[in-house]
Amino acid sequence: MKNKRCKKVNTQVSGILSNTGHSVAFRVSELHPSVPINISGGPLSYKYRFHELHLHYGRTDDKGSEHTVSGTSFPGELQIYGYNSELFSNFSEALALCRSDSIVAIAVLIQIGNLSNDGLRILSSQLSQIVYRGQEVPLHHVSIQGLLPATPHFVTYEGSLTVPACHESVTWLVVNRPIYITQQQLYILRKLMQGDERNPKAPLGNNFRPPLLLNRRALRSNINFIREDGKECPNMHRNMRYQANTWASPAP
Repeated sequence: MKNKRCKKVNTQVSGILSNTGHSVAFRVSELHPSVPINISGGPLSYKYRFHELHLHYGRTDDKGSEHTVSGTSFPGELQIYGYNSELFSNFSEALALCRSDSIVAIAVLIQIGNLSNDGLRILSSQLSQIVYRGQEVPLHHVSIQGLLPATPHFVTYEGSLTVPACHESVTWLVVNRPIYITQQQLYILRKLMQGDERNPKAPLGNNFRPPLLLNRRALRSNINFIREDGKECPNMHRNMRYQANTWASPAP
């Protein structure tokens, strides 16, 4: 498809940012419906509709992510969840069936940098409103695409949710490039508490599940690990894309 035939795609949604007592979560709002954001392409055989995102992070800079690279943890991890909208009418229905193509989860590792990802900056701007469990605040114009790093490359496997009841319903895609957060944003995140205002309990940080064994799960990737002469990094091919449900996208 030529550029002059492409239409601008609105990938912004409105929703509720909340402190769940387990993580920082953003969920699409039924009171302020937006154009649904769909996830498709890459290893996905179905179309998935964005439902919510979770933010996991550590109290220190050496840990916080639920995925690791060569055993190395990152300070945080953003997880974007969608449900199979071709087979199910909502997220809860998709979870209940416990089949690996019910839910897609895109894991974006978070690294510390001098400049923040634009999407993270929008999320963090309201963190002072959700210091305690159960507090929430409306959030508009959140770009799901803006939360993704500029790469189409990933590793994928079939697994489970990382929160109880850990349903084995998830196709995971771990994006092969981090997004960045500033030390100031991390400082604000680490001020959030697990409990309510009367009983704050402990800080919300370290809200990640430690990595588990693969247990014979197959890892698949669109990364070509065969290096070409004169190149330091492997070549990578194919893509995974975000699209609004009104966008007719080109074939992968």
